[in-house]
Amino acid sequence: MTDHLKLHGEPDDDVTRGLRGIYAAPQGDGYWRDFEARILSHLVTAPPLSWSDELHGLMRPALVAAAVVLMAAGVALFRARQAEQEFAYESMLTPTSLPVETAVRPVGQGKREGTFRYLMSR
Repeated sequence: MTDHLKLHGEPDDDVTRGLRGIYAAPQGDGYWRDFEARILSHLVTAPPLSWSDELHGLMRPALVAAAVVLMAAGVALFRARQAEQEFAYESMLTPTSLPVETAVRPVGQGKREGTFRYLMSR
């Protein structure tokens, strides 16, 4: 890997030096000691978290998800009932393929009942 930054195909030493100065690690141990002290002070002063604090943070998204599920279930039940009613109306209004005589005629007819019905239907 090269040690310099190339812009538009030609090296620019001023830009490279400026970027190295900005992104260079801090010099001296004082910075790192202060950094460590700041981290440890935040750890000591941080409030302890309990499981109820975590649940409190999740309460609003859980309520929103429950509302969405209830609405989806309500829509599904409404559509199922609506489809049931449409099917019932269609089955009542659609004519059957069998003639009414065939649908109403008793199954066990004897020879005499058949003759009687034939004569009466004329």
